[in-house]
Amino acid sequence: PHSSLSISISHSFSSSSSSSSPPERSPLRGGETVFPRAITTQFHDGVKVKPQSGKAVLFYNVLPDGNMDDLSQHAGGKVESGVKYLANIWVWDPIIN
Repeated sequence: PHSSLSISISHSFSSSSSSSSPPERSPLRGGETVFPRAITTQFHDGVKVKPQSGKAVLFYNVLPDGNMDDLSQHAGGKVESGVKYLANIWVWDPIIN
């Protein structure tokens, strides 16, 4: 099956430019990866994954029979403050008989 590896990296700076010292980092708020159709034993109305620096979200978006997995539908939530950088890696896993 195909899989999608989504890597979220949070990194942000304030806009003060009056000194030569390194910019001050401001925390990331918001920007969750939202899976609205996903269910768990605790949540039946979707799952939100909070971005964390150095962490990744890995999920299969295709079922073993080759059909799309509707539960893998996802979106990026609004970033309330800070900056969120994102990279996607698409992997094809061939079926070998």
